[in-house]
Amino acid sequence: MFWLGQIMGVIALIILILSFQINNKKRLLTLQIFSSLFFALQYLFLGAMSGCLMNLMTSIRNIIFRKFKNIISLIVIIFIMVIMSIFSYNGLISLLPCIAVIMYSIALWQDNLTITRVTEVISCLLFIIYNIKFYAISGIISTILELIFAIVAIYRFDLGKGQESKKEKI
Repeated sequence: MFWLGQIMGVIALIILILSFQINNKKRLLTLQIFSSLFFALQYLFLGAMSGCLMNLMTSIRNIIFRKFKNIISLIVIIFIMVIMSIFSYNGLISLLPCIAVIMYSIALWQDNLTITRVTEVISCLLFIIYNIKFYAISGIISTILELIFAIVAIYRFDLGKGQESKKEKI
């Protein structure tokens, strides 16, 4: 099962990388839905139920957010995530994916990209710990890549923008 989990993770990682090359939001979300499904399979085969269920919910969240982006859908999604987290609870480490996915869902729901990027960094750090615990090798790689992309984006769009405006004033 370990190697089958790693294979599912590699497929998920490839799909995730391909999704970053798409310039159409609907197709990007579609690829990320499939990436999350393969990551869910990876966690299932590695015996990491919390990661599995949260990735399934990520797929469902992305489907819902493509059509409905209102407070009711967010509350329902978070409620289901909390129930799944209780169902899959297996010590404090099993809460990390739930916390990460709930935080990121809230960040995606609102429109402040700075908050979304900062939340992505925090979520990645939580998932890195979880992936290490369950030896999810491609999960570690993809999460580190996402972390790097998020930090670069924060520097370019959030910190860099502040530096540029300071230079313009001088």
